[in-house]
Amino acid sequence: MKKLKFTLLAACLAMTALVFHSCNSDDGGSSAPSAAFQAALMKLYPSAVNIDWEQKGTYYVADCRADSRERQVWFDAGANWVMTETELETINNLPPAVLTAFMESNYANWVVDDIDMLEYPNEPTPEFVVEVKNGNQEVDLYFSAGGGLLHEKNVTNGDDTHWPRV
Repeated sequence: MKKLKFTLLAACLAMTALVFHSCNSDDGGSSAPSAAFQAALMKLYPSAVNIDWEQKGTYYVADCRADSRERQVWFDAGANWVMTETELETINNLPPAVLTAFMESNYANWVVDDIDMLEYPNEPTPEFVVEVKNGNQEVDLYFSAGGGLLHEKNVTNGDDTHWPRV
């Protein structure tokens, strides 16, 4: 009898762990929230591969590789595209005006940690983000395609997610 109770308890614990694990939104799973999201992604980026979906706040984000670049494609709850964040591998991939503006900024001597391009559905030109570090300080610099500094965001010990504009 004792052995049966132990076996049942172990089975219940294992099932509970499985249920909680399958509900984890950060488990790296690659299933889309619904077919509408997959269709919306493929309409924007037909070459998308290695698609991994996650939820960030109220948004659904497809981490993928499309057109030979790493991208995060953001959708609202209705599967409407709201933003694409594309990783630019080196600072030399920035438009010349943005590179010049950064090199002339107060942050030119900081270490460049990451470079991203942000695209929005109703804006004809992208925005560029240069993420820099100096010791334990981290700042995201947002530039227009023409090289204008739009704003700075101190992300030291904070959220460095580039959230879509609402």
